Amino acid sequence: MFRLFIALTLFTLIRCSTGISATEKKVVLSDSTEFYTLHIEYPDDYRDVDGVMKTFSHEAFDKKKEEWKVGGELYNEEKKVSEMFADRAYVKYAYHQEFESFLEDSLETISYLFTIYEYTGGANGNVITKTFTFNKDKKLVDIQDILDFNDYKDIKLSRLLADKALSDTTLFFKDFVEPGLGLAYLKGDGITLDHDKCNCDGYFFGSNFQNFVIRKDGITFYFDKYTLAPGAAGITKVHLSWDELTPYLKKPLPF
Repeated sequence: MFRLFIALTLFTLIRCSTGISATEKKVVLSDSTEFYTLHIEYPDDYRDVDGVMKTFSHEAFDKKKEEWKVGGELYNEEKKVSEMFADRAYVKYAYHQEFESFLEDSLETISYLFTIYEYTGGANGNVITKTFTFNKDKKLVDIQDILDFNDYKDIKLSRLLADKALSDTTLFFKDFVEPGLGLAYLKGDGITLDHDKCNCDGYFFGSNFQNFVIRKDGITFYFDKYTLAPGAAGITKVHLSWDELTPYLKKPLPF
């Protein structure tokens, strides 16, 4: 077993994701054994007064260390498989988290987009996203602070997302987009969930909007790999302008 190495590094990072310089501190959590590598980066931003990004990152770090520890259940299972199939390629688990920042001076907001890659065997790993947005009052902004999901507006917004995505025929396909947004599981009336189609007890259409970045010209929504497009597309995004969102916006906006 390789010697366990844990590094915690804090340094200053300059990012210009929106063309405007934003200074934040970046924290790096790193750990490596013979079985896995962990590398997690997250911003130490003064606006995050409750430390939600820190908590999210440290919980993931601690969870993976425990689940993937040498001598643990997963480690022993992989060892057994390797012994049974001597020609099988060695599998080393990986969990990597990086982030981008999007500062909008005109709205006095900053959004952070976390990109998380996880590999536990097979040809390819999975990639998911997580976002955090803060306003001028150092408040974490929830999408339901911005958008009204009442009276089936969550479904109407999901249809708007689908239509916008499907306008790009080179990347998005109906067979991916409509199931990915839950629209393929509705009955003919367009608002009632068909439980047999989705094989589920319920579906919250507001979940389609949880990962978002505030921009001066609208909101960009991000989706995990495989959600709206084939795996080769990786993480996908759909942008809706403020004009397109106007019928669904709450007033006053939290920024």
